Amino acid sequence: MIRLFSQLCKFFKQIPFENEITAFNKYVSSVNVENLVCPFCGAKHSLASFAFYKRHLVTYNNNIAEDNIIIISRYMCSSCNRTHALLPPVIVPYMSFSFKFTVYLIYDYLVHKYHSVEAMCEHYGIAISTFYRILKKFKEHKQIWLGLLEDKLISNLSFVRHIINSSFDELENFIIQFFKQNGLSFFQGTS
Repeated sequence: MIRLFSQLCKFFKQIPFENEITAFNKYVSSVNVENLVCPFCGAKHSLASFAFYKRHLVTYNNNIAEDNIIIISRYMCSSCNRTHALLPPVIVPYMSFSFKFTVYLIYDYLVHKYHSVEAMCEHYGIAISTFYRILKKFKEHKQIWLGLLEDKLISNLSFVRHIINSSFDELENFIIQFFKQNGLSFFQGTS
């Protein structure tokens, strides 16, 4: 997979992380294939459009979970003959839920916005077991990011509030640094 970050396009510094479908479309429309590097072999100028596929992306806007169908472009490397999907940071790889969806789900749980986990899951349209997988992955990734000691000192709620209150630039930098440090995206592995 090719993680697409806004360093490819400077105007992202001004957009809010409000509507993830709009952000997704802006990322995809700003792609310059010439600037992409094969994540497997590192070859430059070797990726060519190969195919696409449709997938669901559940986003969270205005306190409503929305199921969207998006188109993911795939590129083939002429050097190693591998194909790679192009994924902007609003997408958590191998998961149907957007980054914002998962963050707000965790936030609502931590502030006890709903009278029960069942009511919260009904609002978000997910299974209870899915919620607990996401929560477990959140805690694991928070600990990986902060380290054992800092993880104990910073509450889950403080950490999530920091993410929610971050600017788009800060949020994307967090996603980039977590990916570079760990070779996977925050929340990845919760499917």
